[in-house]
Amino acid sequence: MTGVAVACGVMLAIAGVLTTAHVLRSQNLADRAIGIDMLVAIVLNGLAVAIAVTQDTLVAALVLIIGLLAFLGSVTIARHIEERGP
Repeated sequence: MTGVAVACGVMLAIAGVLTTAHVLRSQNLADRAIGIDMLVAIVLNGLAVAIAVTQDTLVAALVLIIGLLAFLGSVTIARHIEERGP
């Protein structure tokens, strides 16, 4: 199990670095919002791997809270972009 967890952690770390580079190179708000959503998804997946390894239920509650906040943030940014126009 630890080998799989390490492999998942390495892949998530690479994805995080690549996504951070994408966010830093983005020119408009929509691209940055998508990149930040992707970073949140990577963090949530990392926490899911931690849940699988440690069997800790407190982390599961943390995943739910972060997921809800990420969803609310995405909706807020989408509404802002829609009101502002292209």
